[in-house]
Amino acid sequence: MKTTINHTILLAFFALLTFSSCQDEATEVNSPDEHEVIIPSSPLASFMSNVTANYGAYDDILDDASCFSIELPVTIIVSDITITIETEADLEQLEDLFEELIDDEDFLDFVFPITIIFNDYTEIVIENEDQLENFINECDDDDDVIECIDFVYPISFSVFNSDFNIVDTVTIENDEALYNFLEALEEDDNALIVSLNYPVTLEYANGETIEVNSNQELSDAIEAAEDDCDDDDYDCNEEDITELLLECPWDINDANNDFEIHQMIFYEDGTLQITEGDATVFIGGNWEVYSTDNGLILNITELTAYQDDLGGEWLIVECDDDELGIVRGDYSIELEQDCEGDLGCSIAEINENLGECAWLLETNLINTIAAVYVYFTPNGQILLDDGDGTESQIGTWELLVVAGDVYMDLMFEDDFELLNGEWQIVECEDDYFYLVNGDDYIELQQECDLNQGNEVFDCFSNFELVECLGPNNEAEFNLSGGTIGLIDCQYSFIPSFHESIADAENNVNAIVETESYWSATGQVYLRIEAENGNFEVFTVYLITEECNLFECYQSFDAVLEQCDNGTDGPYTFDLTTAFHNCNPSADIVTYHESQADAEANVNAISNPENYAMIGVEAVVYTRVVIDDQFEVFPIILVVEDCNEGNCTEQEVDAFLISCMWNAVNYNGSDNLMEWNFDFEASNNIVVIYTDNQTIDAFWSTSQSNDGVIVTFSNVSGPNIQAITGDWLVVECEENRLEMHRGDDVLVLERTCE
Repeated sequence: MKTTINHTILLAFFALLTFSSCQDEATEVNSPDEHEVIIPSSPLASFMSNVTANYGAYDDILDDASCFSIELPVTIIVSDITITIETEADLEQLEDLFEELIDDEDFLDFVFPITIIFNDYTEIVIENEDQLENFINECDDDDDVIECIDFVYPISFSVFNSDFNIVDTVTIENDEALYNFLEALEEDDNALIVSLNYPVTLEYANGETIEVNSNQELSDAIEAAEDDCDDDDYDCNEEDITELLLECPWDINDANNDFEIHQMIFYEDGTLQITEGDATVFIGGNWEVYSTDNGLILNITELTAYQDDLGGEWLIVECDDDELGIVRGDYSIELEQDCEGDLGCSIAEINENLGECAWLLETNLINTIAAVYVYFTPNGQILLDDGDGTESQIGTWELLVVAGDVYMDLMFEDDFELLNGEWQIVECEDDYFYLVNGDDYIELQQECDLNQGNEVFDCFSNFELVECLGPNNEAEFNLSGGTIGLIDCQYSFIPSFHESIADAENNVNAIVETESYWSATGQVYLRIEAENGNFEVFTVYLITEECNLFECYQSFDAVLEQCDNGTDGPYTFDLTTAFHNCNPSADIVTYHESQADAEANVNAISNPENYAMIGVEAVVYTRVVIDDQFEVFPIILVVEDCNEGNCTEQEVDAFLISCMWNAVNYNGSDNLMEWNFDFEASNNIVVIYTDNQTIDAFWSTSQSNDGVIVTFSNVSGPNIQAITGDWLVVECEENRLEMHRGDDVLVLERTCE
């Protein structure tokens, strides 16, 4: 939790401490050791300020500005997906999403206003994109911030006055409080002296800790950590390095350029290839990455050549998002990614494009009368479109990189065996590939409109589910009931939900309880497999929010009314209509004659649909339970003189035909609010309509002994048909009519716009 300390308050606090030091009860102590005093503007004070300053670079994926950070939570829109970033962990998940959208330019928009926090914890509210861009452009990277070591709180300072009387001990709980404390020392005009109470524990970015017992030890520890800090370093952990190695081929650079025409290619199965220029053969071997006490090791083994030069355990000493520095003894090598080569597209892009749609195959080796359409499935199959909505397997395929060039290794059966072999991809576009093998060629033209089973994927997209947080700080999500496409897609498919992309792609560890999946904010992955065996994986974002479970009940006062029949009763009320529109969202609803009974959940009214009241006014209470929480709400019962203030039939007619009307209340519910009423005078037709539905019904008025009667007939629409019948006007105003039909209440309000 962020704690804000105002500088003015701190200065007043120091002034108070100085005044207190003059009192009789001040404690006499020896002068603190001059080596333990925190001197304003000293190197140690500067070190401490740099450690505790707000590290603005941690969220550069959002703002690309290291001199300030954006206060969380913040809502952004990424390619029409709305995401709320609440924690630093959410930023890591955002990086994964950005990788999927790497070709999409300018795809991040903030939902303003947002607040930015500078290194000194000052805050500014940003109202729009132009203001934010101005601050980003003016931002100077603050290299003084030390982010790779932190204080372990709480820590405390002893505060002395100029006579070396201790006047207080100040306890600091977080970075912001310590930063402001040190800043206040710089501004303090009083002769106050502070010393840090040791021992103090520091924590490095890798989780290791160190205990210091003096100012000198503290200064040395921070200075050593600062020397090791490098904001631009790639996060060198085992998982990230492994994923990085698999992305692309790697150029091999050493001091003597012995391997300048060679490349290393790492594969998921733990094998590797070392290619050499235009040679069609390659050197094989194995590889793995693991952690040791000395750091991360890249171990290269069983090379068929160059084992002495390139084999063995290499310590990873430098890492970036496209470069690795490795050392073995006195020999160092730099590996540099080469994702595109001369082709202009990477092997990952080719792999993704091939799996998207059907491909029209043309070649000089086979004469075909009918067009040949094939599919390249993610599991390495080649399927032939049989022309009747089915496919048959005719071979297998695999992508290879040899000497920096990308090849398709094709293994066909039967009529297509002439195409077997390694075909170099020499032209690459999103929807077109040109392959050669000697003097022969294969052309592949993408045909995404071909209806061969993949149309099922058009039913789905990435999706958001939003639910209220429960008592365990998690929300219950109905994955199968709330996810787009599962209910109304017309094509055949097999769905499954998974907690990781890898599980979804491999179709393992499917979530079992899809209708009751409990989770905090995060995401799950929906695998959709078509009849032809192709599949796609979609992300279902799980968003939680704090909800007011009883908002509906709190939004209006429940009043049930009846007309006075000239007696003291009994009058019968249907208590269940008081919150008719809210009750479906509740777990348990009971009714009680006293608030105390409702809160204690005793003496519930046994028949709330027919509750008899003596007199002309009373209050009963409903107890509502939602998600193991309850609240009590009053229901006011009123018997009123329905004839008081009545209009004449002619006045009611004139009111109704003058403007449009809405049903704002039907038995305590506003679920008829969307219906508009247009009363026509000439033919007694009332046009009742919404944005997408229109009903021509009939209306009329008549005069009775009790007042004006409004009659509706031929009302044949969902929900709205409930108004059919005779209604007694009990309250009549130019812009509002309240009408009763037995226990039913209907309120119409007029709008002349």
